[in-house]
Amino acid sequence: MANSAALIAATAGTSFPALSARAADAPRRIDVHAHYLPEKYRAALVEAGHSKPSGMPGIPAWSVQQHIEMMDRNGIASSILSISAPGLHFGDDAAARGLARYVNEEGAKAMQAFPRRFGMFASLPLPEIDGSLKEIEYAFDVLKADGVVVQSNHNGVYLGDKRLDPVFAELDRRSARIFIHPTNPYCPCCSGQDPALLPPIGYPFPMIEFMFETTRAVFNLILSGTLAKYPNIKIIVPHAGATIPVLADRVAGLSPALGLREKLDVPRFYATLRELYYDLAGFPLPRQVLPLLQIADPGHILYGSDWPYTPEALVKALAEQLDNSRSLPPELSADGMRRNALKLFPRFA
Repeated sequence: MANSAALIAATAGTSFPALSARAADAPRRIDVHAHYLPEKYRAALVEAGHSKPSGMPGIPAWSVQQHIEMMDRNGIASSILSISAPGLHFGDDAAARGLARYVNEEGAKAMQAFPRRFGMFASLPLPEIDGSLKEIEYAFDVLKADGVVVQSNHNGVYLGDKRLDPVFAELDRRSARIFIHPTNPYCPCCSGQDPALLPPIGYPFPMIEFMFETTRAVFNLILSGTLAKYPNIKIIVPHAGATIPVLADRVAGLSPALGLREKLDVPRFYATLRELYYDLAGFPLPRQVLPLLQIADPGHILYGSDWPYTPEALVKALAEQLDNSRSLPPELSADGMRRNALKLFPRFA
């Protein structure tokens, strides 16, 4: 598709079932951690050997109709769609470029059909740089994406690596929103990217490793100087900050061992952590969110469902925990987290 008019025309010809395009009575959630799996992407996962992504039982079902029906049942006004782990680069640059374009156009079709219900974090064919820069241009200028999603590492190239600087420079120029999603760790013990090889039990990666992938990615971005170099980007960290809150003091205290060119500015380090945005996908209560509140701005905390990888019954139960908790500040009510999200995505107001 060469231009936005062509995309809108294609969208208009897409057969969507009769669905509610209206959000129900406010307050309603804005879900910044929601995934989509268009058909050709599902097929690509299977072909690449990821029929059980990251060790999970299987590839969950997804459609626009299912997603909106889930949102309506769970008080979600808007969902910002993203591709989850293991991303879309399976070793071939050209194939990754084609798959990125496909998933982004499919996400844009849902946005065009239901502009108040869906947004999109565009996918990039990282670690391939030139193709990623072209996809950024297309995603923002033609598809009108709300931001981009990046994985914690892309085939072993971790966030904070200087090889990714051209991409971060362009995203900084655009004052982009960047959603970080953990993916399979890149290490010898994860040979073949098969969680069953993790001794001795074979945990699925999302259970434990995703938390450390997220933590490593964020600390890499800070300690490498990437976030200081590109101050206009807004970062969303998933899963209540993973293990960042409990490891922040350790990282700051041991930073001299890194041999950084400039000594870590510890107050600036904590200020940077506070400036980040954090979603509450996963299991933030009763223990994880309280340490998060010690490092995060409560006004920067957002709602995330992680559907469809998190089953709807669990989405409902976790949202009810948030709604009913008496230990959370007003900013973390459903209405409060909606207001927090609107700071980043005012078009959903």
